[in-house]
Amino acid sequence: MEGQTTIQATLAVGAQLERLRNALESEKLPTADIELPDRTFFEFTLGGNIVGWGGFETYGADALLRSLVVERAYRSKGVGTSLLNVLEVKAAELGIIRLHLLTTSASSFFEQMGYESLPRGAAPSLISLTEQFKGLCPGSACYMSKALR
Repeated sequence: MEGQTTIQATLAVGAQLERLRNALESEKLPTADIELPDRTFFEFTLGGNIVGWGGFETYGADALLRSLVVERAYRSKGVGTSLLNVLEVKAAELGIIRLHLLTTSASSFFEQMGYESLPRGAAPSLISLTEQFKGLCPGSACYMSKALR
C-alpha cells in the first residue's frame, strides 16, 4: 500500500450493498442475511478505488465479524490488514468489546491479527445462536475471538 492514501469506510447501503452482495457471491460467502437488522457493512476505498467490504453483526458488547472481502487486485498488498484494523476501530466506536468470527480459509491471517482459535462451545450464547453458527457457515469453520480493549 506504499504511497497510498488512507482507507475510507462508507456505510454499505443501496449500490454499495449490492456490490457487497456480488463480492460475497463471487467468493462463495453467505449473502442471505446481510440486510437484516443489527448488520453493519462498509465499503472500503483507497485513493478513490473500491478495495473491499466488511462488517459485523452486533449483539450487545459482542459482535460477529462478517465477510471481510478484498478486491482481487488489492490482495497480498496489506489491504486486508488495513480493512480489518478499520473494522475493529468502527466496532470499538460502537461499544463493541469483543469480536468473534468463523472462517474456513483465513485462520492464519486472523491469528496474525491477534485473534485466538477457540472451541465453538466457548462462544457467547448470542453469538452461537447466529445464523452463521447455526448453518450459514459449515461446521468445519474455525471459531476465533479477539478482545478489542
